Amino acid sequence: MFMAEQQKKRPFHETIVDATERVENAEQLAFLAPLIAETKIPKNHDTIVAVWDSKREELGLEDNELLFGVRAAVLRQKEEAEEEAAKNAKKAEGVGSSTA
Repeated sequence: MFMAEQQKKRPFHETIVDATERVENAEQLAFLAPLIAETKIPKNHDTIVAVWDSKREELGLEDNELLFGVRAAVLRQKEEAEEEAAKNAKKAEGVGSSTA
């Protein structure tokens, strides 16, 4: 039986951390870069950026156009997620605070 079938499925924002940690060379990291940069990531942004930066350092790479600006893309998504959460919290406050 295939090992992945035995394990509970996890969301992308968790599995990409493990996948990035397993990278052994620049080509593998470059393969993950567009997947990370082009996927909607709802949370775990700080961990993804930390692992990405650590792996880049380990491999002696800069986060430039060759690596699709992954760091900037994930941080942009973090900002968008925080704005959305704040907007939703404000909506929730408005719903619960109506006076009759």
